[in-house]
Amino acid sequence: MLFMALQDDRAVLPLILYLQKRVSLWSDSKRLYFPIVFVAFCITVAVPKLVTAYSDLETFICSMAELIFVGNAMCGTMLLWIEYVPFKQFIKKTTSLTKYLYRDYQLATVREYIFQFNRLIHRYTNKYCFFIAILIVFYCVAPVVTSIGVYIQSLGTTNNGHEASVNASEVLLPSVEFTLHMEQEFYGLQQRTNILHYIVFTSVILPMMFATSCSVHTKLLTICCSVRYCETLLHVLTMKVNNLHRVPKKAAHEELRDIIHVHQRTLDCIALLVTALRPVLLLQLVFCIFIWCLMMLYFTIAEEKDVKFVNIAILFFVLTIETFGQCYVGTRLSNQAEELTKSVYACGWQGMDHVIQQGVRMILHRTQWRVGIQAGKFCFVDMESFQKMANMSYSFFIVLKDAF
Repeated sequence: MLFMALQDDRAVLPLILYLQKRVSLWSDSKRLYFPIVFVAFCITVAVPKLVTAYSDLETFICSMAELIFVGNAMCGTMLLWIEYVPFKQFIKKTTSLTKYLYRDYQLATVREYIFQFNRLIHRYTNKYCFFIAILIVFYCVAPVVTSIGVYIQSLGTTNNGHEASVNASEVLLPSVEFTLHMEQEFYGLQQRTNILHYIVFTSVILPMMFATSCSVHTKLLTICCSVRYCETLLHVLTMKVNNLHRVPKKAAHEELRDIIHVHQRTLDCIALLVTALRPVLLLQLVFCIFIWCLMMLYFTIAEEKDVKFVNIAILFFVLTIETFGQCYVGTRLSNQAEELTKSVYACGWQGMDHVIQQGVRMILHRTQWRVGIQAGKFCFVDMESFQKMANMSYSFFIVLKDAF
């Protein structure tokens, strides 16, 4: 399925469900695996970072930024795992609705539009996964390659007569400091200077970093693609409304009943999706400002542009893309709902008979409430929210910069 052509252009988000199965979010038989991964995250990352005594401000900021970033990824994915039931109902109802729209008497342009969207979202999801896979490989491999190079160089220096301390029970290289995936202590290990401890630490933390990377992008794709599908359903409704004046008068009543029926089912799908995404989006917005401030402060005080700096830059880039993507698709969904309202107003319903006017009024009544994804139950996630968060983050950053 991944990096392959779409096999069924009528399926609803098949690649997203495939990715969810890989991280144990979708399949009923494998859903127990992700809580195990979450507990492993708490043991290997959260607890060591919270109990570590940091030697300098730069290391502390780097460590806390990593903890919040990884915590946002794992906790957000865990919230998706918890909200499995409403998301499963969303997929089920959306699949049922698209099958209804594929019927022969529906507009051919409607069916073709959904087919094209399914192929388009599958293609771009594959491209995104390919690009992110490159970043994941670099993030996971770069510290290991750097550390191996440093270790080999230190061995060469030792062979040339420089001082070194090598013990049968402890392999210490005082002049060598390995590059770690995460800035943290790890239950008493000396992973920065001891090659054996570094191997143990890396063998534990590397799979966790890979699982975290896969989880965060699966979460992002799930949110963005699901919201885009709801936007597509609203666009289909807009197409049907715009075509209403072309329908013969005898068939107009049936077409209007069909529009009302599809509209209600679309709103039901959106409501289920909003319910499933509310907790994870709230967590995203709460953590976002704090993470941005810490990362920008780190970029300011960092003295060297080393691999650690590049890894933090990747985290900053990924987080920004994640937050921007969620706000962008939220804005598109709200805008499409407004376009539907405008199309209903402009369809010429005032000149139609009384029965049709009553049906149009029913649609207009439903469109009085704003449609969009929400963080919790009080904040819509859109580009306006993204702009406010960016401005607020910069203001906090200025205060932190002056303080430190």
